[in-house]
Amino acid sequence: MKPEREYDLVDILDRLLNKGIILNADLIISVAGVPLLGVNLKAALASIETMLDYGMMEAWDKSTREWYANEITNSPVPLLESENIIHRTFGSIRYNQGIIDTWKPGIWYLTDRRLFLWRKEPAEMLFETPLEGIEALALTTETHFERERNVIVLQIEHGERSRIHVSNVAGFIEALKKAAPKKLKKDIPACAVLAA
Repeated sequence: MKPEREYDLVDILDRLLNKGIILNADLIISVAGVPLLGVNLKAALASIETMLDYGMMEAWDKSTREWYANEITNSPVPLLESENIIHRTFGSIRYNQGIIDTWKPGIWYLTDRRLFLWRKEPAEMLFETPLEGIEALALTTETHFERERNVIVLQIEHGERSRIHVSNVAGFIEALKKAAPKKLKKDIPACAVLAA
C-alpha cells in the first residue's frame, strides 16, 4: 500500500514556516523516586511573520524597528557648513556602466545649495549636483518588475541626464522647483528622455 501523499523537505519547511509548531514538555529528573530537577520546556518554531501574526515576538519587533529608525535618522549626512535640508525622501538613481545596469538606492537630500543621493551602508555619495546646475526635468513612466512607476529625468549642465526615482514624485518635484535658483525647463526632447 502506497501513502496518499509523500512529503519532501520543501513541503515540511513550508508548513513549518507558515503554520509553525509548538513544543510543550515537562521533564522531571529523579533519583530513587525522589524528584531532584524539574524542567519545563516551551518552544515555538515558525517564521518571524507567523510569530508576529500570533502575537509572539512583539517586543523584539518593536525594539528592532525603533533601533532601525534611530540608525537612519542619526546617520551622519555629509552636509556643507550652514547647509539646510529642505526635502528628504527615499529613492534611487539609474546606474549604467559597462554591463552593469541597475538602480542604486539611497536617501535623496534637497538642500538650499544642492541635490544629492546618499547611501549610508556602505557610505557613498551616489549623485551630487549644485542646484544651479539643474537645467530641466521631465517625468516619464517606466515598467519596473512588471509595475509601472514614474521616473524623473534630470538634465544637468552640459546636457548630462540622470534618471531618478523617489517615493513621493509630486512632493519631490514641487520642492525642487521651489528650491531651484532658476526656472526649470520641461522641454527635454522625448528621444533624450528615453536615452537618459
